[in-house]
Amino acid sequence: MTDPSDKARAEIRARMQAKLAAMSDEERHEASSAACTRLAGLEVFKHAGLVMLYMPLAGEVDTTSLAIRCFQMGKTVCVPRMDWKRKDLNAVEVTGFDDHVMETDEHGLRSPRGGRPVVPESIDLVVVPALAFDTQGNRVGRAGGYFDRFLLRLKRSAVSVGLAFDGQIIDAAPVSERHVRLDVIVTDRRVSHARRSRSRR
Repeated sequence: MTDPSDKARAEIRARMQAKLAAMSDEERHEASSAACTRLAGLEVFKHAGLVMLYMPLAGEVDTTSLAIRCFQMGKTVCVPRMDWKRKDLNAVEVTGFDDHVMETDEHGLRSPRGGRPVVPESIDLVVVPALAFDTQGNRVGRAGGYFDRFLLRLKRSAVSVGLAFDGQIIDAAPVSERHVRLDVIVTDRRVSHARRSRSRR
């Protein structure tokens, strides 16, 4: 049976992809910098020893400045390695983002060439992408469910943060029982704290 929210989510994806594509490189760079600075100012970021950052696709907030901040602060950084066939992702520790450490996979996503696997339960803070978020911590991703499944494997004390441009915030994201709510949403203009929930809706 088709989930009634699927059509609404598909419409939101199309609208947001068009909005992101319309941003200039300068707008994207400035807003990415502002969003990352806002996230780095949060206490949950300052106290996190092991941080997981996503590798941005075209149009998404660039997390490079956050990675640099993490390295400067002595934090351990890990990023996703996607298993596209199994529709799964694993966390892998990285020490940089250059071509010696990273490569571009078949879907155009930057991915670790090697690196130490990281147990999800050891992650303190995970930064999550999406095409749209609402201020209650719900998100409209790219339909694979990779991050929803991964978030369920984190320890209860871990903090999940959605990172986006402010134009990606919508009134209410259509959700179903398979979606996992995030703890905090950060944009270039605001921080929204949602109700903590590590379980599916």
